[in-house]
Amino acid sequence: MSVTEAVEATDTDETLALTSGDAPVEAPRARGVSNVATALFVAGDAMVLFALVAALYALRAEAFVWPPKTALLGTYLPSMIAGTMIMSAVTIQWAVWAIRRDDQRTTLAALGITIFFAVAILNGQWYELAHLKFDVGAHFYGTFVYVLTGYQMAHVVVGIVMLLAVLVRTTSGEFTDVDHDTITAAAIFWQFVNVAGLVAFAVLFLHP
Repeated sequence: MSVTEAVEATDTDETLALTSGDAPVEAPRARGVSNVATALFVAGDAMVLFALVAALYALRAEAFVWPPKTALLGTYLPSMIAGTMIMSAVTIQWAVWAIRRDDQRTTLAALGITIFFAVAILNGQWYELAHLKFDVGAHFYGTFVYVLTGYQMAHVVVGIVMLLAVLVRTTSGEFTDVDHDTITAAAIFWQFVNVAGLVAFAVLFLHP
């Protein structure tokens, strides 16, 4: 074989190799990224919560009377709100369980019930703040009642928005048993909302 023929054969092989790669190759979709991002955000947010609780107990240790006699709060409404949080923790996990089995109808029902509980929690907390007999600057205890309750309410609002977005996307059939990371991420955030609410309930009402 001459040198010219060898060069031509090499050019032909390279052309064939290039031609075979012309078809577009779709990269696999990354899984679990939203879950990891949500978990990292929750971890940072938890530090803020525990810093507030630590500040509360630091002030409590220095106070002669805690809580002040003018700031005695009932436990009926806070207990009802805490019970609603526990029920919403169950229903959001029910939604995750259902979508993992590709049960769209049950997923929608579980998300709808969770949103109902979330709105009830927000309404109860708003009512609670509106009927306090002291303002935010009356004393340190009152300040933390407003701060921790407001912190929880802000998270509930964000959680409701997330749950509504997930509900709409579930209605359109975007999630399946193998692609439901967004629902799981929303569940992670909502469970943190419940934990934050129960911590606030414990430090403000169970062990003031």
